[in-house]
Amino acid sequence: MIKKDIQKEIIGRREYVSIPDFELKNIEAKIDTGAYNGAIHVSVVNEFERDGRTWIRFVILDSVHPEFSDNVYETDEFVERRVRSSNGELQHRYAVTMTLILKGKEIRATLGLSNRKDLRYPILIGRKIINKYFIVDSSKTFTDNK
Repeated sequence: MIKKDIQKEIIGRREYVSIPDFELKNIEAKIDTGAYNGAIHVSVVNEFERDGRTWIRFVILDSVHPEFSDNVYETDEFVERRVRSSNGELQHRYAVTMTLILKGKEIRATLGLSNRKDLRYPILIGRKIINKYFIVDSSKTFTDNK
């Protein structure tokens, strides 16, 4: 079987990401090849019941971020994960599938909903998301001009 060679674009250790599902444009994201999945900062996330089904309600970003809109999102399409954080702590997180736009490419990805308020970047993009389309050059940042 002949494997088709896919031309991968080079991205840096930080890039701008848009998430049209949440009306977010050009948010600074950390590209982290050490992380398997990705995460997005939520200031609120909680579970509730509706019509016999479990739903989650969440707010993306927080009031200190310029793109914060205070919109409350609800969905019953989510997964629950046990994730080991960078400090080694095992945490329970919800994850939601969304469309990311990175360097003009639309990518369907599942991001964990995580409180990242003490971290520099509100979005973390892990290797599962970037492997198919990109190569990371850690000497570069923001290779796309928004």
